Amino acid sequence: MNLPCPILLCLAALLSAAGACQICVPFPQKSTADLLIDSEAVVLAREDPDRPFHLKAVELIKGDPGMEKIDLFLDSSSRRLLRLHPESSIVVVRLVEDGKSEWRRIGMADGEFDPLAKEILQLAPTWKRDPRLRPRFFSKLLGHENAQLSSLAHLEVGRAPYDEIKKLGGALSREQLRSFIGNFRYIEWHSLYILLLAQSEDERDREFIAESLRSAERYSLTTNLAAWATAAIELDGEMAIDSIEASYFRDPERSEKELEQIALALSVQGGSGPGALRDRIVASYGTLIATHPSMVGKVALDLIAWKRDELAAEIASYVAANPRAFDFKTTLQLRAYGRQAGARGE
Repeated sequence: MNLPCPILLCLAALLSAAGACQICVPFPQKSTADLLIDSEAVVLAREDPDRPFHLKAVELIKGDPGMEKIDLFLDSSSRRLLRLHPESSIVVVRLVEDGKSEWRRIGMADGEFDPLAKEILQLAPTWKRDPRLRPRFFSKLLGHENAQLSSLAHLEVGRAPYDEIKKLGGALSREQLRSFIGNFRYIEWHSLYILLLAQSEDERDREFIAESLRSAERYSLTTNLAAWATAAIELDGEMAIDSIEASYFRDPERSEKELEQIALALSVQGGSGPGALRDRIVASYGTLIATHPSMVGKVALDLIAWKRDELAAEIASYVAANPRAFDFKTTLQLRAYGRQAGARGE
């Protein structure tokens, strides 16, 4: 019996997070909803009359606030806002990590955020049973006029698995999506809206996505490149991969940043698309590492996750010939792939 080696166990921890789409939110981030759900207590707070520039709980929403006072400084602008709006307050949570209690301010109770916080806490058990319901709930808040709500919705939906993001294409109209994508104040948010736009059946949107990717290819642009490539593959499947492979993977002059963005798009599509599309992506990875061998570490992660051995010989040969070409983390990835492929071949 083949037992998992320590390297594979480490890689398994990394791959377990691969369900989230990393195009819109590339790094794990805790959202306000996470803090609410994970907290020991949630309170609404205002300035403590006995301690100026400090907060005091005025309403308990969840849990036990404990005996200690809220050890948070109330900045001047928030203090002024609370004085101008006596009905408002600040949402504060008490978190406990490693036995240490910490208070954290997470938002302003402005008549919209505080009822949402209460609804999040009510729905949390349902989301735990069926995680798919969570991004669907927050998709209704995309583009909300309240900045707190729209920011939270973007993070919650943007880190959902790509399969779930695709189902939310109707959350905003095509006009709203095109308006957001055209507003460069929100450029860091564009990736999510691009993926949602790819669900449009309007020919104008299809051409817009295709032309945007062509412009990125022509001018070596990398901003939201992974999103444009993912959207193009969503619309044109293998034809888009053929074009991407010719423009990027076969071009030895492409930068590492460009290649990483394109590889991310293929990774997302290969992780959620039909089997035939994954076959084409694995073949395209072969072209990538033949032209850009430095990418073998990133490719190996997907091959491990997908249990695909087609490129094991090529990768093993390159590693053997260039033992010092990779950092320690990449070396672990490549060894894990070789062991996994070898175990399946026995």
